[in-house]
Amino acid sequence: MSVDTQQTNQNNTTKAYGEESPGNLATGFKLPGGGFITDAHHHILSVHGAFEAITGYTAAEAIGKNPSFLKSGRHGIIFYQQIWANLLHNGYWEGEIDNRRKDGEIYLAWGQISAVPNEEGGVACYVVHFSDISDDKKEKEDLQYLALYDHLTGLPNRRLLESRIELAMARAERHNKLFAVCMLDLDSFKPINDTYGHDAGDEVLVTLGQRLPQVLRKTDIAARFGGDEFVLLIEDISSMNDLATIFPKVEESIGAPITLSNGATIQVGASMGVCIYPFGEEETGDQLLRCADQALYENKGNRAERTSFWTIGGKQKTQRTHAQCLLDEGALEVWYQPILDTRTHQIVGMEALARLRNEEGHILYPGDFLSQLTIDDATNLSRRVLKQALDDLVKLDALGWSLWVSFNVPAESFCGECVSCLQGVIEASGIDPARITLEILESSDFLEKNTALSVLHEIKALGIRLALDDVGSAYASLLRLKDLPIDEIKLDQGFVRTLEGRPRDMHFVRTIQDLATELQLDLVVEGVETADILDAMITIKVPYLQGYAISRPLPLAQLQQFLSSYRFDMGTRPASLFGFYASQMASHTATKRMLLINSSQMNHSSLPDGRQCRGHSVLHRLGYGDDSHLVRLHSAYHHALGAAVHDVGNHDAWQAMEWAQAVFAQAILKAHQQEKMATEDIVAVKV
Repeated sequence: MSVDTQQTNQNNTTKAYGEESPGNLATGFKLPGGGFITDAHHHILSVHGAFEAITGYTAAEAIGKNPSFLKSGRHGIIFYQQIWANLLHNGYWEGEIDNRRKDGEIYLAWGQISAVPNEEGGVACYVVHFSDISDDKKEKEDLQYLALYDHLTGLPNRRLLESRIELAMARAERHNKLFAVCMLDLDSFKPINDTYGHDAGDEVLVTLGQRLPQVLRKTDIAARFGGDEFVLLIEDISSMNDLATIFPKVEESIGAPITLSNGATIQVGASMGVCIYPFGEEETGDQLLRCADQALYENKGNRAERTSFWTIGGKQKTQRTHAQCLLDEGALEVWYQPILDTRTHQIVGMEALARLRNEEGHILYPGDFLSQLTIDDATNLSRRVLKQALDDLVKLDALGWSLWVSFNVPAESFCGECVSCLQGVIEASGIDPARITLEILESSDFLEKNTALSVLHEIKALGIRLALDDVGSAYASLLRLKDLPIDEIKLDQGFVRTLEGRPRDMHFVRTIQDLATELQLDLVVEGVETADILDAMITIKVPYLQGYAISRPLPLAQLQQFLSSYRFDMGTRPASLFGFYASQMASHTATKRMLLINSSQMNHSSLPDGRQCRGHSVLHRLGYGDDSHLVRLHSAYHHALGAAVHDVGNHDAWQAMEWAQAVFAQAILKAHQQEKMATEDIVAVKV
């Protein structure tokens, strides 16, 4: 930046403030910390306060530069897009931000940015102020750590343990799993303190605090309850056999010799009481702890006669649950949710879903009854659902609807018997196995077991298609995706049904879409609950869609009525602002890829002109004329795009393009929300 240009910018900024200059503004700051003022093009005009002390840069080194030299590299582009979106709509932003000093050290700052308007309604300059809060943040984190973790062993303490138990109980119910609370007490610990001193006793506790987490799974927790008592939380249990493989490792780790700092080698034993949820009468975390403590007391009292170091306590439920009784009485109904092929505009498949009808005629959904079933019950349920679904496929075939069907099987059911059972049911139906898709939950431990691949290949050999369900709800199986013999992936509906409230999740949808394309897998997106989300998914060309915007799950009779009357009108897409937002995101991503790969293939003459973009006509079709805010921002985006294409290596031009896209995208979403609110107001008035 030349001296003349810098002086001109300062003069323009001075006009925006009347007689005050940026320098005068800087001296007006009374807050601790430092900062700077930039012109409208983000070049630093002046610095103030403790800028040099905090950043390590002198004023001479900073003035004229873009503030990006202070970036830590820890924040992605979306973080900065949100900052600029706030500045665009509110003229102000504040929050935590990681910055980097001149010596390379990263520090946490509390930043404040204000956009100062000029007489024409544009931006005259930006005023930035920040303070180093690294020490304050660390002090708060240290205090939080001391409140939740044991200071000696570093394990969770009783306070954190109680909250983790409540969360584990909820997860056990949601995933139809068992959960164990284990109260563990060291045998003959007092003699160690008496013989070697309390420091030696502390060494033993520290050693065990390191060993216990190492023999547990990543989903499990070891905590120090107090004194020489520990509590283990064992989650995601399919059967008691899981505990039979974990507990011996715990006993072995405790009984292994411990060498003290004084050179002495000692060994300790342990006693443990276990309470299983939800098979007992305990309904709260405190009750589970008391149940485990009582079992521990019984175990220690019978130490001379016991055959294992643990005892399972609590009064086990012996009576059959309500759901089990309903299954015994034939209350199972199979409902079907249609799946739309966006390329043919036809319903091509359906997912079979289990329902139970209780004595009053009310429908119970899986969330209401799965936690009441054992693994054997759930396996039998899946077999019955498949059999009914195949019988219903035959009926639909006779009426002229040739669909495929998908269904779920509990991960615990995958074994040799599972394969023979599937084969028997399919052969009895006469249905082509290629019309059957078996869905496996991504979050299941089964996919991490060595037997998984062999069982899946056996199932594939039957001709059945395999799908990975709820993709995005876990992590491990994505690493093995290239090895699994699957044909289809289903995106977890949690990313889709909330898209309008969490539009950033559209990035994840697009990523999974690209992954499916590269791996040549079918992609089914479920959770398509609204017309706007449906529009967005069609616009970005997701092949298969499932959700309320197409149809709710239906019993067979209603499904037949639906298939008889359903006509899907593709219309002109996008048909909504949210669909346009999705297409704009996809287009921007594709444009950036082309810029990075081969910018010479792009039309340099037409790209800067927003009127030559399809988005211009889409905005007109949606009711936004040339004088509208959205069309102007669309033109500004294309202008920035043209500058970036003209000079691909120019960092400032690239950042300006990203900023223009972020501002445009935020404006589309804001207009979409305003339209929705206006529609809701009209509906409310009519009601």
